[in-house]
Amino acid sequence: MRRIAFIALAPLVFASTYAAEFAKTTTADADFVRRASSAGLTEVALGKLAAEQASSDSVKKFAATMVDDHTKANEALGKLAGTKGLQLAVAPEPAQQQEIDQLKGLDGAKFDRAYSDAMVRDHKLATGLYQLEADKGEDPEIRDWARGQLPVLKKHEKLADDLPPF
Repeated sequence: MRRIAFIALAPLVFASTYAAEFAKTTTADADFVRRASSAGLTEVALGKLAAEQASSDSVKKFAATMVDDHTKANEALGKLAGTKGLQLAVAPEPAQQQEIDQLKGLDGAKFDRAYSDAMVRDHKLATGLYQLEADKGEDPEIRDWARGQLPVLKKHEKLADDLPPF
């Protein structure tokens, strides 16, 4: 009889544990995950665009690094979000999509300059977003993930800053 009661109650215990884990994640943490995933999608899309439209080898090399690093970060964030029951962005935010669309209309040196400027700007914004989560995030796993990504984002920002003027 005890075995039957345990079997009957086990799903409720697991469900309540699962629900408690979701309850730990605040709206601010969930917003960070959505915004970080949107920024990651944007970096990958812009990097792929740069592979096609850039004229400078240094921009193409930088873009390849962006695609690689942000694809890995997106995958890791997706796994973390899945454990928390959080939704990732499915597309760049409207302002980010507008940036992508503007760059689609450029090529050569004009593209290189606009892409380089966008990368500096985008990485400054991303660093600020991640720093806020690293400092004030309430979910320890999301906060730690953000902290772990900060050195990579700061490196990207420096690499973007070091791209030659076009």
